[in-house]
Amino acid sequence: MGKISFLAGFAAGYVAGAAAGRERYEQIKGVSSKVAGNPTVQKATGSVSAKATELGKTAKDKAADKLPKFAATAVSKAGGNPDKVPGLSSQVNGSNGYPSDIPATDTYNPPPGTAS
Repeated sequence: MGKISFLAGFAAGYVAGAAAGRERYEQIKGVSSKVAGNPTVQKATGSVSAKATELGKTAKDKAADKLPKFAATAVSKAGGNPDKVPGLSSQVNGSNGYPSDIPATDTYNPPPGTAS
């Protein structure tokens, strides 16, 4: 009898909880839809999105400006040998990199059967 009572109580609690949970979910969904549809919120979202895009471009530009100096510092600390810098090897941004007056000797060979 103990198991049956437990299972009956569990089932009743589950059904009641599921119904209450669904009701609360619908309530939250309705409020969030109203908030998302508010013109002030939409305007703020647009402003935040534009600012995030601007900051992303600024960060990209700063990283591109600092990367060569960072790579040169890493190579310098590795005794002037780019092969000693993990992940750098002798190729930096698709060129030999050090010194810059020596042309790159590597070429791209596309897989057979593909256009070059």
